[in-house]
Amino acid sequence: MLGPLTPIPSFVHASLAGDIPDTALETMRLCALDWAYCGLAVADEDSGIPVAMADYARHCGAGPASVFWTSNVIQHGGAHRLAARDAALINGTLGHALDVDDTHFAHIGHVSTVVLPAAMAVAEMKGRSFDDVIMAARIGAEVAVRVGLWLGRSHYQAGWHQTATSGAYGAAVAATCLLAEDAVEPKVTSAILNVAGMAGGLKAQFGSPMKPVNAGLAASQGVEAAFLAHSGQGLSGSTDVLDAVLATQAGEGNADAFDTLGQAWLFDTVSHKYHACCHGTHAMLEALTALNLPRSAQVDRIDITTHPRWMTVCNKPAPTTWLEGKFSYRFLAAMYLDGQDSFGAGPTLYFPIPPHVQSTMDRTNVAADETMAETSCAVAVTLRDGTRHDGFYDLQRPETLDQRRDRLVQKGRALLHPTLAQEVAAAVSARDMAAFTRAIRQTA
Repeated sequence: MLGPLTPIPSFVHASLAGDIPDTALETMRLCALDWAYCGLAVADEDSGIPVAMADYARHCGAGPASVFWTSNVIQHGGAHRLAARDAALINGTLGHALDVDDTHFAHIGHVSTVVLPAAMAVAEMKGRSFDDVIMAARIGAEVAVRVGLWLGRSHYQAGWHQTATSGAYGAAVAATCLLAEDAVEPKVTSAILNVAGMAGGLKAQFGSPMKPVNAGLAASQGVEAAFLAHSGQGLSGSTDVLDAVLATQAGEGNADAFDTLGQAWLFDTVSHKYHACCHGTHAMLEALTALNLPRSAQVDRIDITTHPRWMTVCNKPAPTTWLEGKFSYRFLAAMYLDGQDSFGAGPTLYFPIPPHVQSTMDRTNVAADETMAETSCAVAVTLRDGTRHDGFYDLQRPETLDQRRDRLVQKGRALLHPTLAQEVAAAVSARDMAAFTRAIRQTA
């Protein structure tokens, strides 16, 4: 019935029985910490996406599921708790609005900001624990990565946003894990067939406010697909839908994507974002950081070498807003060498682009090299005195869980008031659902 995706229902059943490594669950807990930091950091901004989500909340009915706190929600008459589908949409959107949430390079997208909102929303509706959320989200994340591999590079290169497409499958599985009280495998099958006909989202939205909404829609579609699978006697999509997905969404249909499902936990190689821009630019920024270079006034030329797939994503030559600037190697390199970090309001002050920054951008060359790993970048900075400094960084460089935790806590302090950052970290460390949702809602 599910073709190559047939191993998924039995994988879910075995995982719910406790067959998940501790490291896989701890990885998901760190992702929950990061996701909460990202969502809270943007939630109270009085502009753009947060205001739109606040106004959306005003049109929703109250429910059991928490949404990221924002004074705009109160100002617009919204509630801190909404129906599960609506909360998933808002939290998935806000968690991705700054584009600083985690990325999985095999999946080619952002996973946590899709599966965690779906799991959180259903868990609150069902009165489940924080550990239940982490288990469901971790199972869903693994499915999202595997479906991403099944759809393949051609799917992404054709213009589909993997965060929204394969991510929705993960959200549907995560929600089903928390809804199903028996007959788990048939419910998972139905949820997958349901969400396959819903999932969409285009890369053409990159650089616009709809890019993060793609993530929110995927989370809400996952919840919706799971609910439909559990409604009445259960609704289930056509058994032909997966073939149609491959045919209409340029999918490769890589059946071996599921060969090691339940044996190797691929999502554990997730990469966290320590810079507030597209993850494809992070290897460049890490390489520049390691060089400890002077400001751009002393720079004569910058050469950046990256994998070809990033040329259509992170190589905007002339960004006019910070939202576009997050996808521009030239701008980010020039801004960084001007002494500006990517967090906070500082980057927005660079638009319109100052002449000295534009001058550095004009002296920056970006080239593609297909022999490079997609997670790596090489930089060469030539100073006006003729000296050249070469750097290289690969985001797949091994990082322990403790190292990840330390850098994420630092990131939280950069994004939030230190007291709030610590409150979130303490709730995750204690695995306390009530404390975690209070932190999200910012209520006592």
